[in-house]
Amino acid sequence: MVTLLTVSSENYSGKTTILMGLALELKSRGYTIGYMKPVGGYPIKTDNGKIDPDAIFARQVLELSEKSDEMTLFHLTRLTISRYMRKRPDNTGRRLSNVHRKLSSKNDVVFVEGPMDLSQGKILGLSAPEIAALLGSKVLLLETFDEEVMADRILSARDRFGGSFLGVILNWVPEGREEFVRNLMSRFLAEEGIQFFGYIPVDNVLRSITINDLVSFLEGEVVCAEDRCEELIETMMVGAMGERQALELFRRRENKVVITGGDRSDIQLAALSTPTKCIILTGGLRPSPAIIAQASELGVPIVVVKHDTATAVEMVEDAISRQKVSSVKKIERIRFFIRKRIMLDSLLSALELPDVPK
Repeated sequence: MVTLLTVSSENYSGKTTILMGLALELKSRGYTIGYMKPVGGYPIKTDNGKIDPDAIFARQVLELSEKSDEMTLFHLTRLTISRYMRKRPDNTGRRLSNVHRKLSSKNDVVFVEGPMDLSQGKILGLSAPEIAALLGSKVLLLETFDEEVMADRILSARDRFGGSFLGVILNWVPEGREEFVRNLMSRFLAEEGIQFFGYIPVDNVLRSITINDLVSFLEGEVVCAEDRCEELIETMMVGAMGERQALELFRRRENKVVITGGDRSDIQLAALSTPTKCIILTGGLRPSPAIIAQASELGVPIVVVKHDTATAVEMVEDAISRQKVSSVKKIERIRFFIRKRIMLDSLLSALELPDVPK
């Protein structure tokens, strides 16, 4: 049995996305897979208790049977952090070890998703380096491409994790910098004794978000075409111009969400006459029956939110930056890149996993 702790230097680095892709590829090769995320963020309440959203998705995708409190042990929120500052919970390491031992007994590979960065969880004694030491796990760094800091971050991670550090996968590599990554960056890492297992390029599908996710984030109301809310949004456009200019601009982008005021029926019609996935109406104003009828016929959800346009735009930008691998299309896409761009056999060798599980 092998435990692989996936870590990142910063939040929203695509850690969950890549982890799911790797786990599914190993599962397709016949390995039994376990998963846990010891330190989560704001939890979701379920019938079986509170659980991190990433852990919920992992349970669904990997078809796991573990209980909520076995997948996420602690949640760091403003409320819990204040509580832990007054009194820290006892035996956090022992609780983690016990749950890990149970997962290890029935799986070939246990994926442990690390906290949002290398420091979160320190208040519990469960930062990424502390988790690695407690579990004796191998560590895989999933680093966001950033030419100014990524080399230093990778070197720092190697030094922090020592002998348990396996190597790195780079995420969100721009098309124009792929040659740089394949050549100079990979040579540099090799000279530093760091294994480079490949990279995931910037991809519109992976960086998209479902309409349902936007609705939840904005606390909006869907007034039509609810059955199309699993569609993926790749870009955002704001309708604050004249109808003619809006038509010209809207035609340039597909798979977009258009944000405009609830009183701008001209912009709403312009959006509906171009490749638009969703319209968000601000100010709490509902569209006219004619607009609803046309949107329903085209299968374009209209979402009404109470926020003003500027606030809605900021919230949508934030939501897109936090996108998760929460759709079948994204799962298929990340698996495609795992097979094409990641040296999976090299990773299995570094993990000391046999080609065929016993």
